[in-house]
Amino acid sequence: MLTFVPHKITEDYKKVKFYRVNKELCDSEVYNELSPTAILLYSLLCDRLSLAYTNIADNKISKTENYCDENENMYVIFTRINLEQKLHVGKHAISSAFKQLKEANLIREKVQGRNRPNKIYIGKTISEINENFIDWKSENQTSGSQISSSPDIRKSDTNKNTILNYKNKKNSFSNYTPRDYSDFDWDSLYEN
Repeated sequence: MLTFVPHKITEDYKKVKFYRVNKELCDSEVYNELSPTAILLYSLLCDRLSLAYTNIADNKISKTENYCDENENMYVIFTRINLEQKLHVGKHAISSAFKQLKEANLIREKVQGRNRPNKIYIGKTISEINENFIDWKSENQTSGSQISSSPDIRKSDTNKNTILNYKNKKNSFSNYTPRDYSDFDWDSLYEN
């Protein structure tokens, strides 16, 4: 088992890759029937779609080569087995998540046959359809509800307060010796 290694205030937190979860799937009543597995599945599919757009934009592939059908609709390829492995769930959980996403009009599948994986078309959320997007520069950096009883906190203020509080508190990890990961092959942990 791996040793617990806490995050340090002096480190850059953006070293790790994350899947983006659309907040609307968690906050909107329209999507309250989605299970956590379905929400995470949608995030994985959107990540794969983002990769397709990036590859086309970087001219790594042509639009007609992959990811785009005759109507210029984008799709992704992801086998159920790969999704089961990525999400650490079984066939039933993946089938249920796909069913929930189909009922919420967030995905459609086109069967290719001959043991080829289905084409998965990812639908837009209501905010995307209405083009009701977030202004990333002005979005409050706190998570959770938009309504708050405390004054708005900017990211820069939060970092300053955290540093001040950190210096004023006794470091509970002062006897902690960090583990050396310099020769560890991190890429071996990921499929893609």
